[in-house]
Amino acid sequence: MARSGIIYALILPALTPCLTAGPAFVSACDLNSDGLVNVSDIQLAINQALGIVPCTNADLTGDGTCNILDVQRVVNAVLGEGCKVGNGASWYVSPAGSDTNSCTQSSPCRQISQVLTIVQPGDTIFVADGTYNAFTVSALNGTAANPISIQALAQNAQILPVTGVRDTIFVTYSSYIVLDGLSSFNANRAAVRIDNSPNVTVQNGVYGDNAEWGIFTDFSNNSLIRNNECYGSVAQHGIYVSNSSESPIVRANWLHDNAGCGLQLNADVTQGGSGLITGALLEDNIIYNNGSAGGAGINLDGVQYSTIQNNLLYNNHASGIAMFQIDGAAGPVGDLVYNNTIDMASDGRWDLDISSSVGGNTVRDNIFYNENSNHGGIQYGAATDVANTDSDYNVFGGGNWGVTPDGGNTFLTLADWQAQGYELHSFTATSASLWVNPAAGNYLLLPGSPAINAGQLLPSVTTDLNGVARSTGPAADDGCYGYPD
Repeated sequence: MARSGIIYALILPALTPCLTAGPAFVSACDLNSDGLVNVSDIQLAINQALGIVPCTNADLTGDGTCNILDVQRVVNAVLGEGCKVGNGASWYVSPAGSDTNSCTQSSPCRQISQVLTIVQPGDTIFVADGTYNAFTVSALNGTAANPISIQALAQNAQILPVTGVRDTIFVTYSSYIVLDGLSSFNANRAAVRIDNSPNVTVQNGVYGDNAEWGIFTDFSNNSLIRNNECYGSVAQHGIYVSNSSESPIVRANWLHDNAGCGLQLNADVTQGGSGLITGALLEDNIIYNNGSAGGAGINLDGVQYSTIQNNLLYNNHASGIAMFQIDGAAGPVGDLVYNNTIDMASDGRWDLDISSSVGGNTVRDNIFYNENSNHGGIQYGAATDVANTDSDYNVFGGGNWGVTPDGGNTFLTLADWQAQGYELHSFTATSASLWVNPAAGNYLLLPGSPAINAGQLLPSVTTDLNGVARSTGPAADDGCYGYPD
């Protein structure tokens, strides 16, 4: 028997009762990226430790090698003990704990704030199900290999707001912090605020019914916000990336029923810095039922050289994707709008709004549908925006109009627009021909959907919203979901 088979045979009997599928959220121990932490990941960790396959992502200790310690961490994660990353200590909090305890697994502390007084780079605070007081992470710095993590052990670790405290979870002037699997509701302002803190990850969280925002960042580069649900923000947005920043990633979040935007990026030059957000990647998000108070599903003010792809937006009541300049230092340039599916509500505005552009932007392989007969696919602010936009291979449908080239003064059908030399490979289609069941939020492509093989192959878009590999030819599928080859 091969060495990997021997190790596998030794550990499998002990694990078998525990190998039911884990929660489908992002985890460093999910080595094969299938949304689960299970025996397949243990096998992959073993193979990397033994050198059967390259050591690509199983070095959870951050020591530069894949070894038995890393295998043990994946095993622990499968057993429900959390996924430890980095070479630091493990600390524990629990509703049954006490802040006079040593914060170990057998003697947990009561509050997260207590453990924050002793953590070092590479440490992980494991949070048992239950409720905890609001906390602040201030002037704590991990490293890329050894972040400081606060990780829920299951799915009901809830952080409570405190009277007089604006933001329930507050990370300020820190770096390489991971907030993983926490939940928080009814914040006085934001459930989570990341302030002047680069390289912070917020993942697998649920943040609802907050006064202003679910997740809010300011002046923070390289933020990673993924696989969160943010809903019911009373005054503003689900996720708000604010002020000058570089390279935020907002991926695979569910953003719904917020009064303002599902996702807002606003560089706001009046607050200092460059007044620009650059290098953003906004992908695989599902955004719906937002905008009763205005805004857009995805609102981008002062956002440049960024990619907006594989997002599903439906039943939003203001705009779909809006790219413009009001508070930011300058308007859009270098932005790529690829493979989004947008189905606007009957009281909504345009699917895509581009104004105040200062250079070229590219729009490809989208589905622009509008349930509002008075609106349609794309609104350009002015002739300059038309000239700055390379848009083609899109599907239009629903509203009576395809495009307005001048901010709503002139309305043109897609055929009218094509007669002027634009969108020559785009076409119109009906909702009934495109999708499985949009009334139930199912925007998978029907067999025979006209969006299949209707797009342009885009080398940078290799998977769809569900993570399924996209077709490599002869043509691409339009919209956020690909049809299986």
